[in-house]
Amino acid sequence: MADLTQLQMLLELEQRREEKAVQDFVQVQQQVQEQQMRLDGMSKYRLDYLNQLQQRGQSGIASIQVGQYHAFVGKLDEGVEQLHHDIVKLQQVLQQRKQRWLAQRRKRESVNFLIKERQKRAQKVEARKEQKNLDDFSSQRFIRDRK
Repeated sequence: MADLTQLQMLLELEQRREEKAVQDFVQVQQQVQEQQMRLDGMSKYRLDYLNQLQQRGQSGIASIQVGQYHAFVGKLDEGVEQLHHDIVKLQQVLQQRKQRWLAQRRKRESVNFLIKERQKRAQKVEARKEQKNLDDFSSQRFIRDRK
């Protein structure tokens, strides 16, 4: 039974590790979503800004202002590119965390399976002992009754 107790302790440890792996995965997943929202917002802002430039261009705009608009759009493009790069990196981390979580889940399931198998084996041993005791009792009773 000490073996089963040790396995139970190992199972608890593996469960805690799995919970930590899930938390790590969810945390990165939230970061990916937040960065994607920022990217979407910045891309929309960039598009709105370009539309505004086009509307002003139709009504006439000084060349210096056009240069300023283009410089600002260039900065927005850099920001969009950086956010996209960050999202790609976070998605790679997300996949790594997912793999770590799934590996940890398999470990926990393996320990849990081992515990169940040991419990089944112990139950079979106990059932055999009970059957032997019943057989012995029946044999003794039969012998007593024959006397």
